[in-house]
This record gives sequence, structure tokens and C-alpha cells, in this order.
Amino acid sequence: MLRRRKKRNISHFRRKKVDTSKYLKDYYVDNQLAYISCNVESYDDIIDHYSVPDYEDLNPDFVAFIEENAEHIPLEYPIVLEITGHVFNMTQKQIIIETINDYYNMKLGDTQLDMNDNNKRCLLLVVLSVIAWTLYFALDVDHHYIFMIDFLSWYFIWFLAETILFDRQVIKDKKNSYGQLSSMKVLFRKKFVDDEVPLTVEQQIIDEILEDNVTDRP
Repeated sequence: MLRRRKKRNISHFRRKKVDTSKYLKDYYVDNQLAYISCNVESYDDIIDHYSVPDYEDLNPDFVAFIEENAEHIPLEYPIVLEITGHVFNMTQKQIIIETINDYYNMKLGDTQLDMNDNNKRCLLLVVLSVIAWTLYFALDVDHHYIFMIDFLSWYFIWFLAETILFDRQVIKDKKNSYGQLSSMKVLFRKKFVDDEVPLTVEQQIIDEILEDNVTDRP
């Protein structure tokens, strides 16, 4: 009886599904924009207190909060980051927006370098595969190196396929994600209010995302 109940419970949990579109709309998406709302108490919640002037860095907890929420947002939605809970002066706002942009532009740049490395690795593996197969067909079947060359040929091809199909896709996904975050729009609000943005304002925000401007909302 106990075993049957356990099997029934396992079967129930395996069949369990949720409507992800519902949660996406409830928590993030409003028409054409996706929102990440972050409540802070001080400047140090965003800018790491170990930072020195003109070389500011983001607080790791702040970065983790943004990226954990951004994981749930599809790539087709521009992201608006609403920072609430504390009143910043204009200098602090400028530093915050520039530091966020610089951080994710650097991350985007890292993925571009990773993609270049992936391209070079693919080219090298193609060359090695061609050389190995050329030697394989050029040598006599009874040659004592033939089995080693055959192994290397298939190894290079397998490694090439892994590099293209798996490693490259991981890099592309990271690049797309950081591209979305590097274009993120930052808004400052004194207090969080779950109100609906008018369509005209929404379109203005979408346009401004492409211009990397910072906007205040009351």
C-alpha cells in the first residue's frame, strides 16, 4: 500500500505542469516591456562599497538579483530596471547607470572574445581533421600507425562537433543574454507602485533603450 502511494505521488509530480506565460505576465511583462523592480536602502546596495571613485563596480548581490530575474524574461522583451526605495542625487544616478552599462558591456565583450576563440578552435579542428584523414587514406592499410591516425581523425571530428553544437550555443546564449542586459533601461522611482505604463510612455521607453538614456519617474 505504501509503495503504491509513493508511485502515485511520483507519477503526479512528474505530470505536474505550470503555465509559464501566466507567471511571466504577472511578474515581469507589461505589454511590450519586461520589468525588474529592485528595492534598495542605500547607494551601497548597488555600488560595491569597496569601490573607489571613478572605478565603481556593482554590488555582487545586486548583480545576482538582476540576473536571476532576467533568466525568466524571453529575449524578445526589452528590460526595464526600476530602482526604488531610496532617493539618489543626480551624480549618484549617473554613476549607477554608467556602472550598470559598463558592467554588462564588459560581459558582452567577454562573450565576443569567447566567440572568436570558438571560431579559431573550430578552424584548427577542421585543419587537423583534414590532415588526419589525408594521412589515413594516404598510408597503407597495414601501416602500424594507421589505427592511431584513424582514432585521431574521429577524435578531431567529435571534438569539432561538440565545439560547434554545444560550446558555441552556450556562448551564443550568454551573448544574447548580456546583449539584452547591456541595453537595459534604468528608471528611478521614490516608491514602488504596480501601475500600468501608458502605451505612449512605453513606446518612449523602448526608443530610449536604444539611446541608453536614463529616465526618472515620479
